[in-house]
Amino acid sequence: MKAAMALAMLAGLGPFLAPMDPGAQDLMRVMEPPGLQHWLGTDHLGRDVFSRILAGAPVSLGLAALCVALAATLGTLLGLLAANGGPMCRAAILRAADLTLAFPGLLLALLFAGLFGGGIGPMLAGLNLAMWPQYARMTDATAAAVLRAGHVEAARLAGFPERIVLARHVLPPVLRMVLPLATLGIGQAVMSIAALGFLGLGLKPPTPEWGAMINETMPFLAEGIVQALAPCVAIFLSILLATHGARAAAGRP
Repeated sequence: MKAAMALAMLAGLGPFLAPMDPGAQDLMRVMEPPGLQHWLGTDHLGRDVFSRILAGAPVSLGLAALCVALAATLGTLLGLLAANGGPMCRAAILRAADLTLAFPGLLLALLFAGLFGGGIGPMLAGLNLAMWPQYARMTDATAAAVLRAGHVEAARLAGFPERIVLARHVLPPVLRMVLPLATLGIGQAVMSIAALGFLGLGLKPPTPEWGAMINETMPFLAEGIVQALAPCVAIFLSILLATHGARAAAGRP
């Protein structure tokens, strides 16, 4: 929980903690090293790197959370449908999930974003296309086991509607399994969004997105190693916090 709160605070408060305007350019102070005024130096346009890292937190983390929420919702609904919709419905959904999982997730998102020119919409669609099968399979396996339990059979024999059975008996254990997976998925989404941004298929400059920031500083790596490493460290810490959050959600120390 502490890790999840730290990610949420970073995403929500990052822009307000930025000491300078992340978009303000000063061409007289290009690629300055870290100092008292610019803690992480300036980039190739004289913008404060530390401010851009903080301003990029809601962009990278917010998009990652949105992506995971959409993929988890879609996958959970399809998983419930597979577990409770009959053999043919289950076979169709699981075969579609297997077909999607046959492709590397990042490559699938890269191809989808590239076909439609990049940007937020194609990027989110590509990542959701790559991520939903894991939630569908997790939900199907959990729901199928719960639906065979005695108390669920008793609820059905007592005449409770199917929606009540699913809401009261099936959905809670499904959510307990999906929540750690979704928390871990935030780290996966942050990495994927940064990779697409680095390749120019995500958010476009001057938006302070961490992957795009790495791409922008690559030609000046010899002059500004700190400026190039700063967004890398931000991505690493976000993934680390997401991993700890997933362990906490799963009840592991």
